[in-house]
Amino acid sequence: MKIPPVFIVTGTPGTGKTTVSAILSERLNARHIELSHFAIENGYVIEDDVERDTKVVDMEALGSAIREIIEKSPSPVIVDGHYAHELVDGSLITRLLVLRKQPWDLKGVLEARHYSEEKVWENLEAEIMGVITGEALELIPGSKIFEIDTSNQTPIETIDQINEIIEGGASSKPIIDWVTYPETVELLLSRPCTS
Repeated sequence: MKIPPVFIVTGTPGTGKTTVSAILSERLNARHIELSHFAIENGYVIEDDVERDTKVVDMEALGSAIREIIEKSPSPVIVDGHYAHELVDGSLITRLLVLRKQPWDLKGVLEARHYSEEKVWENLEAEIMGVITGEALELIPGSKIFEIDTSNQTPIETIDQINEIIEGGASSKPIIDWVTYPETVELLLSRPCTS
């Protein structure tokens, strides 16, 4: 069975995944699956986690559905979501693109989405620590994983970078390390104390 190219676009919420994926899918004439909407529309949400302000999905059932779509697709498939790297079998993935954003910029994006303070900081800490890249590296070969800093560029500039990766003109670079930036220290020091 011939599997089409499969591109995973993942990253912390607010890094630009869905915008970039939508444009990329048009450019590649690809099927775009935005996991959050797909899970809700197709009944894969099993409960609302009110405390964390998120939805809990049946990962096994959702993963099976995505695999079936990939196996039947005549065109490339783009799977977009902050847990996409955990859902699609590594052997099916052509390239895994982790979108990153400077945490001090990401904070404003998350606040504009009216996330609770706790949810903002949970996501900022995940971005600072590179949690998604770390998880991806445990699941698939590092040669398939590419980080892209979306901080100071337009979605089209991000797409141009991705095209270079897809066409094989870019190699996997060292992991982005926000911990070494003074702005990150400043951001962490500004976190309100919780008791």
